[in-house]
Amino acid sequence: MGLFELMQKFSHGREMRESMDEILVGKIIAVMVDKGYPVLAIRSHMDRQQIQFRMVGDEVLHCVVITLDRKTAGLTAKVVGNVATLTFQAEVKNFLCDPDDLLNMYKTDIQNILKVPLMGQVKINHQLNSVFATTTKIVRIEDVDRGGLDHLAGEIFPTIDDLREKLRQYKKPSTLQVNY
Repeated sequence: MGLFELMQKFSHGREMRESMDEILVGKIIAVMVDKGYPVLAIRSHMDRQQIQFRMVGDEVLHCVVITLDRKTAGLTAKVVGNVATLTFQAEVKNFLCDPDDLLNMYKTDIQNILKVPLMGQVKINHQLNSVFATTTKIVRIEDVDRGGLDHLAGEIFPTIDDLREKLRQYKKPSTLQVNY
């Protein structure tokens, strides 16, 4: 096998992985929109894709960003299979901010110094009138492909529910009504 043929196989394999990513992003969008959460933004980078959803009607969450990041490629994919890392970031938005929020913000920052949101661990981050919770899940693309949208929904919604419960304590009642 010549170098040119080897490069063609590598190029084809990379294109297949990128296609699988795009299919998975499409399925994530389908699952979330079917639940009533519209897409606010899509950001595509060379190594990851981010989709932001507005959590319409949710009493706690303002929006959720799901980032698809491919951690395996080439020979690694042969060993562990085609896996993708889904990073979930949920946001609580309080439209009015008080001085106590600054104290809570610093306290949360100190708690997060050594915390890495891997393998289900949740990291909380304050940004004045927004509080974010972030966690990461590793999914096998073959399982999602085989299980269909129901399997994917079974991965996504329990994770969002967990983030919602972690953020519930930070949601403040507001008389201000903002429609997006």
